[in-house]
Amino acid sequence: MQSTRARLNLLIILTVTFVLAVSGLYSYWQSKSQYETALQENEVALRKRLETILPSILWNFDQSLLQRVLDAQMQWPDLETLAVESNDGIFAGRQRVDDKLVQLKTRPAANTPLKSVNIIYEERPDKPIGRVQYHVSTARMDLSLRQLVIGKIIEIVLLDFILTLALVLGFNHIILRPLHTLSGALDHAAAQPHFSMEELKLEHGLRGEFASLADSVRRIASRLLTELDERRLALTALKDAKFRADEAYHDLKQAQNELVQSEKMASLGGLVAGVAHEINTPVGVILTSASVLSDETHSVKSNLESGAIKKSDLVRYFETAEQSTGLILNNADRAAELIRSFKRVAVDQTSEARRTFELGDYVREVVSSLHPTLKRGQLTVQIGCDERIELDSYPGAMAQVITNFITNTIAHAYDEGQPGTLDIVATHEGGSASLSFSDHGKGIPYEHQSKIFDPFFTTKRGSGGSGLGLNVVYNLITQTLGGTVAVKSMPTEGTTFIVTFPCNAPHRGMAAELSGTG
Repeated sequence: MQSTRARLNLLIILTVTFVLAVSGLYSYWQSKSQYETALQENEVALRKRLETILPSILWNFDQSLLQRVLDAQMQWPDLETLAVESNDGIFAGRQRVDDKLVQLKTRPAANTPLKSVNIIYEERPDKPIGRVQYHVSTARMDLSLRQLVIGKIIEIVLLDFILTLALVLGFNHIILRPLHTLSGALDHAAAQPHFSMEELKLEHGLRGEFASLADSVRRIASRLLTELDERRLALTALKDAKFRADEAYHDLKQAQNELVQSEKMASLGGLVAGVAHEINTPVGVILTSASVLSDETHSVKSNLESGAIKKSDLVRYFETAEQSTGLILNNADRAAELIRSFKRVAVDQTSEARRTFELGDYVREVVSSLHPTLKRGQLTVQIGCDERIELDSYPGAMAQVITNFITNTIAHAYDEGQPGTLDIVATHEGGSASLSFSDHGKGIPYEHQSKIFDPFFTTKRGSGGSGLGLNVVYNLITQTLGGTVAVKSMPTEGTTFIVTFPCNAPHRGMAAELSGTG
């Protein structure tokens, strides 16, 4: 408040000072112009008088008249020096020294700033008969101008002092005192622990505009109290809503986790069914071969016991035994390999163990385990992995990612019954590896590309789609493998998913933290 008063006083004083200074400058300029004009006019008149009077005096050699003329011209107070010299040697002069006239005996010094006027006699206009030298002083003009400036400065100082005194007194009485009353009332109300309108006492000592201001403050305070009560109620309602939303979110996350586990179990169930179907063929061949070998063995044994065995019977038996045992061994190896592959993939998908594995071989194992699914979906998978890429990571998460991408391609990239291809390419650069999954199917519409990793988003809700396949992929890649996933797609031109992850996967806590900050 004091600063406001000081600034206002300073502003008004500076404004008045500026106006008076401008007025003083204008008066100074006007007075100086008048003095200079008067000096010029008097100087012109002096020259005319001397040009008129002096020719006859010098022609007649009238020394006494010349002295009187000089004394008469020196009555002009601004004329400081006046000297007359004829060609015949007549010289007379006057000079003002300390406001006294002094007769010059000799010519003025050469460095004296004098003006000259030639004296011409009318009967000899072609040749001057003498000359006049004079000097007009501006001392009186400078003195008058200095007095004018000093007077204006005194006037400005006095007016500023009077104005400052009037402003201080008036500001205190008219503005500061009501403002102090208003501020005191507001401070008193603000100091109360529970503010109410009864604590806001603004009527005492306020008049005019400040009374209107106090009334406005009262209305604002009343409105703020009303809004504060409304906000308290809204805050209470918001807390209740947040509590209910947290409960709903917790239930949703739990349901989502259950659906994710169901998705994993469904994938594992499909894997079991497919492997069972695949094992059925080599087991059937083994049973058939064993049955044929058993029949031939019984026949040879009967012939041997009856003594009717022939060499040709033994040769045929050995050939049959060799073929049957070869079929049994080959198909047993095939079944064993299917079982081992299934065991590794199944164990990986149902556990969260970390181990070292080679990426290309593991991709081929997972794709091999999905052979029945690929056969039913008429999808041909082409794997490109020319270099060995050793990973220290989580094979279960990797298997789930590969499986979900393949099943997603079958479900969405091609129409039902339409043959298709999926290219899986593994590359390695520095400490990171990447897998790209590229199909040549329908592509993803632009409006869906930003939502495909959202939970429960699917375009086949009525056809059994849960909307969790790619969401599970996203969470496994970012939270378990510590990597990133990007999608490139053009409608009718296919889709490419690019998964990038470190060869040495971060531990689960660190991966989740990196995913949260990313």
